[in-house]
Formats: sequence, C-alpha cells, structure tokens
Amino acid sequence: MKWLLLSIFALALSGCGKAADGDIGVTAPVTGTRVIVTNPQQRSIDYSLTALGTVESIHNPTISAETSGQLVGIEVSEGQTVDAQQLLASIDNTLYSIEVDKAAGELKRQKALLDNQQREVNHLLRLAKSQSVSKDKLDDEQSQLQMLSAMLEVAKKQSEQTQYLESKTRVLAPREGLIAKRYVSTGDYVTPGQPLFDLVSVKKLQARLAFAEHHAATIRIGKAVRLQSPASHETVALGKVGSINPRINPRSRALDVIVEFDNPGGWYPGASVDARLILGHTEGALTVPILSVVRRDGDDVVFVVNGDHASKRVVKLGWQEDDWVEVLEGLSTQDQVITEGSALVSDGSKLIFNVKNPAL
Repeated sequence: MKWLLLSIFALALSGCGKAADGDIGVTAPVTGTRVIVTNPQQRSIDYSLTALGTVESIHNPTISAETSGQLVGIEVSEGQTVDAQQLLASIDNTLYSIEVDKAAGELKRQKALLDNQQREVNHLLRLAKSQSVSKDKLDDEQSQLQMLSAMLEVAKKQSEQTQYLESKTRVLAPREGLIAKRYVSTGDYVTPGQPLFDLVSVKKLQARLAFAEHHAATIRIGKAVRLQSPASHETVALGKVGSINPRINPRSRALDVIVEFDNPGGWYPGASVDARLILGHTEGALTVPILSVVRRDGDDVVFVVNGDHASKRVVKLGWQEDDWVEVLEGLSTQDQVITEGSALVSDGSKLIFNVKNPAL
C-alpha cells in the first residue's frame, strides 16, 4: 500500500513537469496612447472677413415736377428700363408756349429800340465833332442808350426763363435706370416739387455690410470684396470698399462698410448679400488640422512624432478657417503631428499608431 501511494505521487510530479515544459508564457500588455498622425500641409490662403449685407442703389432719385400743369401724357410704367434724358411724362405746355412767344417778341422790341438809340447816339457824336449839338443833349441820349441796353439784358433773361419753364413740361430721366414707382396718372394736375416717379439705377450698385467691431482696425478703403447673392448663386460680383461709417452701430455693435460694384446681371436693390473682404494673400502657408492643437500651460501646443513617443512643440498660430489653422512658428513640413488623440498625450508619451493613419 505504501508502495502504491509513492507511485501515484511520482506520476503526479512527472505530469506537472511536462506541463511546465510546454507553457508559452503570458504576453505582456501593450501600453501607450492610440493616435492618428498627419503631415502639415502647405496651401494658399486668402486672409478674409465674412459679413452679411444688403444691396442698395447708389443713385435712386425721386423725380418731381418742376412746373405746374396738367399731365397730358405718361410714357413709362413701373419696372421699365429707361435711358438718360428719355421722356417720362408731358405736362400741358400751352400757357408756357404763349409766354415763350411773348418773351421772344419783347426781346425783339428791345433790340429794335436799342438799335435805333444806338444810331441816334452815333449821329449826335458826329455832330458833336463840329459842335453842332449841345453836350446836354448828347449826354441824355447816351444815358437813354445805356438804359435800353440794360432793358435788353432783362428781356434776354426773361426769354431764357420762359424757355426754361416750357422745357420743364417735358419730364426727362436724369440718368439711366428702372422706374421703381409711379405716383401720378394722366390727367392729374401737378405742382412744383410733387413726386412723379422713383428711379433706381442698377448698372452700378453698392452693398451695405455689417462687420464685427473688433475687425474695425483691419478694414481699409480700397480693399477687395467678393459678393454673392442668394438671388443669384452662380454669379459673383467683385467690388472695393468705398466708405466706412466712422461710428459703431450701438445696437448691433457692428461696423457699416459700403462696397461699390458693377451689377453682374440680375441683381436688384434690397437683395441680401454674402461678402468676403480680402485682407491679404499668401502662398505656401503651413497649416495643420485644428484638432491637433491643444492648450497646455497657457500655450498653443502641437505634439509631433519622435520615434514612438510624443514630443511637445509650442507653436504660434495664424489664420484659422473651418477645420484647419495656419502655423507661423514651431513646425516644419517634415514633422508628423498628432491629430486624433492629441488631447490625451503629453511630452514623452508612448504612442500606438492607429491603423487608419494614412501617413504610415
């Protein structure tokens, strides 16, 4: 019995030894932070500001009557395009034509009187050489000549005035544009100053844009602006800053900027507009994804790959757009920067590169 127990114990020891010989061991866990890396990209950058605004007409006069009378004809309708000096409406000119004729007759009469008086004075001057006329007589006739000369000038001005008033019975467009509104109808009696038409010029327009007040120092007259209107998505208008309102709007805290531009076609006053004001341009700017930039100890930091560890770089940032930011100092094109996972690493952290990383 004792022998049997010793045999079983020996077999057990033998089995344990074989199991130890065949054991491959326990694999140590891989440690580190999983990250995705990429290289900085060089790109062209337009340094720009965006704003919303409204299209306005630079020239939108209200055309008013300059003389009184009954409207006998209206030649245009709302929405119609007109040229400069095109006839818009006619006012009855009967009385004005009579006044023009009267003034013309009076002018002829004054000319005739002046001519007769001039001949009389010339005759007296010839007699005065031979002392055949008194000096008082000559002085009187010369004074009469001066008076008639002055009256002729008055008659000329009266004739010009009547002609001017008669011309105002034909209402003309002061410039090209569109008839935006008509206030009167044929048969209406109008008086000087009464509105007749609203004219809107659309050949050259302006956009009133509202920029945030903190951009005020960067906006200058003459800066280029790209404009797009929801009313015409495919059309882009190019303009320049024409004027800047010197006051910040107290309600919106915005700076009003006026941009003048040529109508690219189909744009009308009142339309909304999206604007991009170009501050400057650069080629080959170094940029990284915004995701790669983190804040550490008050600095902007990017982590770059150093073997299989992270290395901290303090960077100076520049222009920023939707998903990328310009790096002015601290990186080169050869560096590999950590994007996803950058917020989880620190200087010297062990890295595990994600298989989705396109750079590896």
